Amino acid sequence: MSIDHLTLTIQYDIKKDDFKVTGNLNEEGRREVLENFLRSQMGAGKDETPPKMQDAYRITLRWYPSNDRITADYDTGNKGLRDGILMDLLKKLSSQ
Repeated sequence: MSIDHLTLTIQYDIKKDDFKVTGNLNEEGRREVLENFLRSQMGAGKDETPPKMQDAYRITLRWYPSNDRITADYDTGNKGLRDGILMDLLKKLSSQ
């Protein structure tokens, strides 16, 4: 049985500023997927959708190696908040 994608799931508690990261990517893969996804969002334009105000957020990135595509599922309400959370996580992973 082959896997068609690899997954990175981030749960972020905004009050505790705490990340829980799960999925089937190793640390280097996590950084690479985050960097590539954020790079792909540059120039996408401003998202005028209001962010959801909640205590915790969940973002799932799926990387499909066959075509090097990354998809995102998120409950942040808008892409700016999503990408801000992802940038903060990338900064923390890069400093480890």
